[in-house]
Amino acid sequence: MEISGAFLAVILEAILSLFLIRKENSDKNIFLILYIATVTLDFICEYFIFNVGNNNTFLIDQYPSSFRLLKGPLLFLAGRYLLQYKNTWKQFLHFILFFVVFICNIIVLFIGSESQSFHQFYLWIFKIYPFYWIGYLLVTLTQQIRNRNRDNKFQKVFIQFLCFVLVLIIAYMVCGYGGLIDGNLLRLIYTFSFFVQFAFLIRLNQIDNKQSSPINNIENIIITESEEIVVDEKKNMKYKTSLLSPDYITNTNNRLIELLKDKKIYTKEDLSLDDVSIMIHISKNHLSQCISEGLHTTFYDLINKYRIEAFIEQINQNPELHISELYFQCGFRSKATFYKYFKQETGINPNDYRKRILKEKEIQQLN
Repeated sequence: MEISGAFLAVILEAILSLFLIRKENSDKNIFLILYIATVTLDFICEYFIFNVGNNNTFLIDQYPSSFRLLKGPLLFLAGRYLLQYKNTWKQFLHFILFFVVFICNIIVLFIGSESQSFHQFYLWIFKIYPFYWIGYLLVTLTQQIRNRNRDNKFQKVFIQFLCFVLVLIIAYMVCGYGGLIDGNLLRLIYTFSFFVQFAFLIRLNQIDNKQSSPINNIENIIITESEEIVVDEKKNMKYKTSLLSPDYITNTNNRLIELLKDKKIYTKEDLSLDDVSIMIHISKNHLSQCISEGLHTTFYDLINKYRIEAFIEQINQNPELHISELYFQCGFRSKATFYKYFKQETGINPNDYRKRILKEKEIQQLN
């Protein structure tokens, strides 16, 4: 198939991928959606240049699209969003090079430039582009691996996606600079590789759907926390036959409550019984027994109770904020677990609670 046909096929596949990503999941996937849109615009530009140049790939190399400079920053920000880092205005600095080259693109392609040095500067940017692209991929991949959560299937596929793109770029550079494959054939192979990238992105969306779908809430709860709770409950049955002094239990629970209230340790999403036992300097078995006998609950029920209280406090103060943004800040790692404990504590679902707060706020403003 000729190059123009490959461009057109990838453009159509990119548009299809955008439609397959449902709107209700766009908050989490916004940067990945923008990545697909960027790829689409990049190939549309190359398709246009290729056809204007009478099916000659030389013009594509002389007038490369600036849109490709967005891909690295977008994946980097997608990774930050996944790790729940707060994106500030400083993150827009990642797009400065794109805007500079975009203006150069307009000057060179549409207005024209008599300056040879200007055109050489424009092309020089794209000579360093592969290293710029690889740099972003390496930083993003390093962040994901260093903060890896093995229970997070979305992150696992995202890491696989990053590895695929990184290997692809390195292989393209080796084959291109080494002259191992004909330039047009290499471009064709690279173009079709985007079908694999889109497959990864669609898979990421499917994982996101399963994690957020009400039908799968019970399954998510079982996978993420029920096994730990069952183990905790079994230990509680065993503790009924063991003895700890009432003073020891009271003192331990007081230290635990102090950590929860003052240090807000519950905001750590992967907080475990082991973590807290180290903080209090007692065995995790004794800690679990103290919670069971002194507070009449389990470790995970207690932690999630404080998370719900923190969420309620925040939503009362800022009801206009998105629910998912708040429950992640409070330490919940899944929507299913949050909804379960919120309804258990309040008797209603979070959306209805938020609507009630907003309504009360409107009434207060009217009065």
